[in-house]
Amino acid sequence: MKQQSIDLLKAPSGKPLTLFREGRNEFLQTSIGEKYPVKDGIICFLNDNSITGNNRNFQKMYDRIARFYDISVKLYALIKEGSEKKRLFEYLSLIEVKDGNKVIEISIGTGRNIKYLNPNAEYFGVDISKGMLRRCRQKMIRNKREIILIQAEAESLPIRNETFDVVFSAGGFNFFNYPDKAVLEMLRIAKSGTKILITDETEKFRLKHARDNFYKKIPIQDPRIFLPSSCANIEYKEICNGDLYVLTFEKLK
Repeated sequence: MKQQSIDLLKAPSGKPLTLFREGRNEFLQTSIGEKYPVKDGIICFLNDNSITGNNRNFQKMYDRIARFYDISVKLYALIKEGSEKKRLFEYLSLIEVKDGNKVIEISIGTGRNIKYLNPNAEYFGVDISKGMLRRCRQKMIRNKREIILIQAEAESLPIRNETFDVVFSAGGFNFFNYPDKAVLEMLRIAKSGTKILITDETEKFRLKHARDNFYKKIPIQDPRIFLPSSCANIEYKEICNGDLYVLTFEKLK
């Protein structure tokens, strides 16, 4: 892990971080002694007691299903769209990753989007599930892709202001504790003029699967209601035969 990548991060206190090693253990530390362990190549800004509400419930669920997640979503995409790539490109085609860009995916899961994006960029991924992040790391190693993986909540990103050229979230947004705070965080870490993309399942999709406990309890709101006035060029549409919405907007310069 390069210090120049770590310099894009910050502790919750706002202090800068430096990488340290003690024997086989790695951690990031601030000048006032705040420590954040690096385990299995994942920077951990969370502990089990600090996660509450929906975030806690879905963290537990995704930790349980991490081993089977990729095969299940691939099979679903094959049935619905003919291939995983075709389904993912219904939203990935709406973002452009240029050589040298700094790119972050919020709720990265197992990293299935990253392999389809420009390899000549610098990638970061955030998720609350350690299980999903471990699977993501394994996949990135197999695909020879470098990435900084961070366990953190979308509502409180350990990232410096105006850092990223591309910011997107594919899945997870509907069930964040505070979607409005997550949007503000995406705007905060994006450079001026950056296009931000959010995609997740529609209320239409949830109602079709309402007998499933996963979808039963929480109605899905139109994500546009969470956008502040500091957004421009707002576009919303349904994709994947109405299963997903995709919302794009830009941070005002």
